[in-house]
Amino acid sequence: MKKFMFLFTVILFFGVKTGYTQEVKTGPDIEPLVGMWQYVEEVITQDGEKAYIGKQIFKTITKENTYFVVLGVNIPIKESDSKESKTSTLAFVTQEGEIEMKEDNTYLEYINNHYLDKNLNNTISFLRYRFSEENSNILYVEYNLNGTDDEHWVSEIWLRVKPLGAK
Repeated sequence: MKKFMFLFTVILFFGVKTGYTQEVKTGPDIEPLVGMWQYVEEVITQDGEKAYIGKQIFKTITKENTYFVVLGVNIPIKESDSKESKTSTLAFVTQEGEIEMKEDNTYLEYINNHYLDKNLNNTISFLRYRFSEENSNILYVEYNLNGTDDEHWVSEIWLRVKPLGAK
């Protein structure tokens, strides 16, 4: 009977949550940006090809125009009687907020909470983006910490994270 009540409660919760969820749309369609992205470094291999080295920084963008960034940090773990140490990864949210899509491949990130730099709480970042011409799962993003002037732009490359076996 307890299992039945638990199952009933879970079904009821998700049924009610789904019933009240409404899709937020502002400006252009956010769908191309929706998903999980991994911050990467672009390198050129010895044979002249582009390759990407993934970092432990992930950004998730939702259909509800929200986002959050997760950072992974390796922590060495060493048992007292062992000479070798193992590594464990601690992951935590570094920032979260909302996205407002604009025209011309730009959007605003409303940083509601930035857990590493409190000075960025309740600020707005202006971002430009474009997809790689060769691979739509590679996203180039630029943002300016000092507004929208032509100086001080920071470039980032993000690779869409796909489930194993997805094409």
